[in-house]
Amino acid sequence: MKVIGIVAAVVGVLAAAAALVIRMLARHVVGVEPRRKTLTVRRVGDAIELPRSDLTVVDGNYGLWFGERFEHHALIGQVVASDGTRVVRRLLKTTAPISTEPFEAQWTGHTMSGPDEIDPDWEDVAVPLRDGVSAPAWLFRGTSLEAPWVIHVQGIRTSRLVTLRSVEVAQTLGLTSLAITYRGSGDGPPASASTLGQREWTDLADAVAYARSQGATAVYVVAWSMGAGLALELLRHDPAAFERLALIAPATNWRAIIQHGVSGAGLPVFVAPVVTWVLGSSVASRLVGMPMPLDFARLDWNRNGPTRVPTIVVHSEGDEEIPFDLTRMFVDANPNVALLETAAAPHGWEANVNGEAFRVGLAAFLSN
Repeated sequence: MKVIGIVAAVVGVLAAAAALVIRMLARHVVGVEPRRKTLTVRRVGDAIELPRSDLTVVDGNYGLWFGERFEHHALIGQVVASDGTRVVRRLLKTTAPISTEPFEAQWTGHTMSGPDEIDPDWEDVAVPLRDGVSAPAWLFRGTSLEAPWVIHVQGIRTSRLVTLRSVEVAQTLGLTSLAITYRGSGDGPPASASTLGQREWTDLADAVAYARSQGATAVYVVAWSMGAGLALELLRHDPAAFERLALIAPATNWRAIIQHGVSGAGLPVFVAPVVTWVLGSSVASRLVGMPMPLDFARLDWNRNGPTRVPTIVVHSEGDEEIPFDLTRMFVDANPNVALLETAAAPHGWEANVNGEAFRVGLAAFLSN
């Protein structure tokens, strides 16, 4: 009997540990808390020395957040030297002096410190949402408020700073831009967890209504990463909700994205279906703070009918988070969708790695 008791205890411990791991993985998918990693850097003359990684050696310009609360920003340029452990990149500009002593910083695709770098006359506005709350947004006025407006939608666990790279393109065309937030986004109304677009699409719908109420004759949407889910789900509910759509490194099939993440982490293949079951269960999903269970069939926009508005997708083979093959499937399933494939870039950094192609391609699409 002792042996049986010991075995039962061991099984119980293992089951509890497995349940904890599954809960952590599920929370990893829908958690809204930012996940920026810090690294130790220092200034070397007119350059910055960083630890070498796949992210710090890629071509293009990037941002570096630093300071006591990571409130300062530096624009970092191309690599000037590297070896097996470190990389040195040009320091192009900074909002505060940078020390030659090692300090903690965050490496990011944000090439601008804030909206004033695009337009010093930008405005903070509040977009009314249908449940009585409001979502903050940045408004960049174009040459005419009656011309098309471009609504820029950030991804999960980030902020409106991500969208400034597309706002900049719209500004060169004289178009009004609205960089919005939504429930659970980094600087939007709080939420316990993301529903990956399943619920948040209504916040985008309300932003579209706001733009039209302010005189927009047409609305274009530029959606980054998970932001694609808001746009595609809105089109499912109202195929004429807006007139044009640009998707940057879009999340178009969440079941496949979870499977890809589990495989990349070296976890057993059975983990992915267990995680999706948890997130889709009306009972288990509550344990990870979900406001509602996820419907993964609805979160697969590769199989849910064609997108009827003109659409462009900007993506690359270098995306380690969202497989490029999913974008190919999305393009193949939608005759109105064009693909702009950039040079290989980490997730969401197409505008950094291949800036000229990004700017020219997006500008051409928005101005047609």
